[in-house]
Amino acid sequence: MIDRSDPASAPCRYSFNNFFMKQLLVRSLATLGTVSMLAAPLATTHAAGVAFNAGDLIKGSGSTVYYFAPNGKRYVFPNDKTYFTWYKNFDGVKKVTDGQLATIPLGGNVTYRPGYKMVKITTDPKVYVVDQGGVLRHVGSEQLAQTLYGINWKNQIDDIPDAFFVNYRTGTGIQTASDFQPQNVMTLTTTITQDKQFDETAVTVTIGNMNNGFVPATMTVKKGATVTFTNADIVPHTVTGNAFDSGLIAPGKTYVRKFDTVGSFDYKCSNHPVMQGTINVVN
Repeated sequence: MIDRSDPASAPCRYSFNNFFMKQLLVRSLATLGTVSMLAAPLATTHAAGVAFNAGDLIKGSGSTVYYFAPNGKRYVFPNDKTYFTWYKNFDGVKKVTDGQLATIPLGGNVTYRPGYKMVKITTDPKVYVVDQGGVLRHVGSEQLAQTLYGINWKNQIDDIPDAFFVNYRTGTGIQTASDFQPQNVMTLTTTITQDKQFDETAVTVTIGNMNNGFVPATMTVKKGATVTFTNADIVPHTVTGNAFDSGLIAPGKTYVRKFDTVGSFDYKCSNHPVMQGTINVVN
């Protein structure tokens, strides 16, 4: 049975503290063997109200980074090891206001990129590969692990703290190399949206209060996409454009519209005109 111990990693934080950044750089270099300027986020922060789309990385004034999904929810990276299976650095993180961030509901945690590494639970000696959808598949032998990940396979195993095990589910074990090909799995899963099997043609905009408005206020979607506007405020709002009008949307209710025409569609809340948004539709 394969067994390997490795201290559980600390939560993934996007911090401006110099000491932490140096430590995180060291860990990222050890994990990926690449040079990345983790101080770069200081130069890539954006003004309040920055446009962002499904698939973008966002953060507020705090240190935590989230993945904004098509379903309008934000998913957190539970630790830095998870983050670096998907990204090399923090260059693409967009800063939003804390009010906008709070308007977006939490969806859960991001799991390891499928195929990137093997994992084990700190209290369980079994070693698993990670398949799409956060499915863990037990590796039956050391010989098989070496076939899949090379002679240095033991360095390709990360410990997952027990608290994060609930983010995964177990599937059928791996008995032969033909059952699982890491590089092929990675090629088929380049984004978290693909991993979690979200529908990229169905996106959600959350309606906040007058201070936060529509979140995100500007979104780009593919032609034919369906946009669901969900009222997360305690008062009714509308989604009113030149060619569409939702009428009053009660708290907790939704309005759905399909965008079949390429172009930019501005809209507002007729009750609160300060709340405005735009849907950009592209081919």
